Amino acid sequence: MARAANILLVDDHEVNLELLEAYLELSGIPMNIYKAYTCAEAYICIEQVGLDLILLDVMLPDGSGYDVCRHLKGFRLYQNIPVIILTALNDKQSMLEGLKAGADEFLTKPVDSHELVLRVKNLLKMKTIANDLDERYRQLHNELAIATELQKSFLPQKVPVYAGLDITVLYKPSSFIGGDFYDFLPIDAQHLGVLICDVKGHGVASAMITATIKFQLHDLEGYYREPAALLTQLNKRLEQFFSSTANDYFVTAFYGVLDMETWNFCYSSAGHNSPCLSDWAEVSFLENEQGLPLGVFSQTAYDQQQVTLRPGQQLFLYTDGIFELELQGKAARSCSSLQDLFAEQEDITLKNILQLQRQIEQYAASQQIADDINYITIRIDEEEASCVKSF
Repeated sequence: MARAANILLVDDHEVNLELLEAYLELSGIPMNIYKAYTCAEAYICIEQVGLDLILLDVMLPDGSGYDVCRHLKGFRLYQNIPVIILTALNDKQSMLEGLKAGADEFLTKPVDSHELVLRVKNLLKMKTIANDLDERYRQLHNELAIATELQKSFLPQKVPVYAGLDITVLYKPSSFIGGDFYDFLPIDAQHLGVLICDVKGHGVASAMITATIKFQLHDLEGYYREPAALLTQLNKRLEQFFSSTANDYFVTAFYGVLDMETWNFCYSSAGHNSPCLSDWAEVSFLENEQGLPLGVFSQTAYDQQQVTLRPGQQLFLYTDGIFELELQGKAARSCSSLQDLFAEQEDITLKNILQLQRQIEQYAASQQIADDINYITIRIDEEEASCVKSF
């Protein structure tokens, strides 16, 4: 059985209200009728009753029906309540005024009963659809909130803390959940694995793939020491996973292992952006023999390279979402690498990279972003130490 619609009739003449009520009762529509003679009474009813429709006269003792309509449509809570303006004026200017106020329909007096019933029925159907959409939106919002918390649980809950090592992370999805992913893989007191990757696209599907990556990493613990071997195994598993889907998913990834006694950094890349190594004198980009992104071909081979970090140097790993921002005075999407971003500057140092990080942080904190943002910095303190403080 359909729920009775709550309909408010607003007119300062009793005879008009009785006539409208009679027309509506003869229509057979299940309804509860509420009446108001003034703007003030209409406001009270709007606040106290969950209304489904309002028939609103223009000329009222304490104001205009247009004012009531503008007030109603100005609140998110009441915007879906349809309003039919009742007026004795059948001219274009009156209708324009009603449209500006947010009215959904118009009826001129004297009201035709058949036209009234048809318009009421149509608007009540639209209100039911709007209510269903709102409910589905609320459910989706709640589910995405749960998914957000779930994805957060896949990410490291804190950065590892080692003596002589300063690590910072920025992670900001473009919506509730994202397709960027990073992880710190604990090997032993001397070695730390660092992974950063970017799933094609963003949103729910990409976030589900990051969950798959997290699960596969747990199962591949025996390969943590060898970056190329880990990417090779991860690639095989993702290719098998993607082959069962109809979409052309892939994942770019960069994985490195830092030895905190020698400060050697052994790394491998699967189609990912080249990290940069900087100090107060210069910036260099890691030699990056990129293999194909993960999940494309199962037999892809990955090379492994090595660099030795010095005290005072910072390693900057990132995903390509930063190029969707206006950085260094350049338009979004005008660059696809850090080399492009700093192409007009002759001498780049750690100072420039730190300025870039601050710009990215400001965007992430205050602007709507088009793509997920993720970066990791690893800096060797001036006073070297290899003793693990905590993890």
